[in-house]
Amino acid sequence: MADKWIDTTAATNLLEAERQLLHASLPNLDGHYLLQYSAWDKKILDTTTLKFDFFVGHGDNGAAHVDFLQLPFRDNTIDCVLLHHVVEQSENPHQSLREAARIVVPNGYIVIVAFNPWSCLGLSRYIPFNNGPKTGHYISSNRISDWLNLLGFRVEQVEATHFLPAPIASLAPDLSKKVDSAARGLGFSFGGAYILIARKLVAGRTPIRQQWLPLSGRRIPVATSTARGMRATDR
Repeated sequence: MADKWIDTTAATNLLEAERQLLHASLPNLDGHYLLQYSAWDKKILDTTTLKFDFFVGHGDNGAAHVDFLQLPFRDNTIDCVLLHHVVEQSENPHQSLREAARIVVPNGYIVIVAFNPWSCLGLSRYIPFNNGPKTGHYISSNRISDWLNLLGFRVEQVEATHFLPAPIASLAPDLSKKVDSAARGLGFSFGGAYILIARKLVAGRTPIRQQWLPLSGRRIPVATSTARGMRATDR
């Protein structure tokens, strides 16, 4: 990602707010594999109830490099896929979402972290000389929900964070946390970023984990025909 904003204090504060909201919102996950991939090359979840946690991205900050438009994993093999600011940065956001949906097991989860286009942070990119994020095609949670419904997912939760403008949130982090908590309690959705949690449904089947044998050791199930040159690391 070329946007240098991700290395600023404002971006660091947003990342921390996203982490806290994720830890508070995610259900208890049961299974083997969590795949985190981030357009910022920043790992967002440090702990998980799943057995193995894999971190991929553009290849910086310890992330293994993958192509978000053609993920090198078999169908129905990952229990939870976390997309951190990937959809808005992708040249083909719908394909990125379709690829993530393909590799999630039945009854598994997709978690999307993205900028809200209808927020102070989202609208700031249209203001000349602003210090906020400048790249990406921001997509609303409603539109993402529609895409996921077509892909066989049920959206179970959408939460927002960072309701105050980034400069104010950076100068007054405690106030920002209080405003975030109050705004979410009132059901407001105009935060600078949102977290969307969706579950994969399979028509005509009882929603249980697909029966397949996990690979031995700490290896993730990789489709070798498309994974040439890629390494997946267990963080």
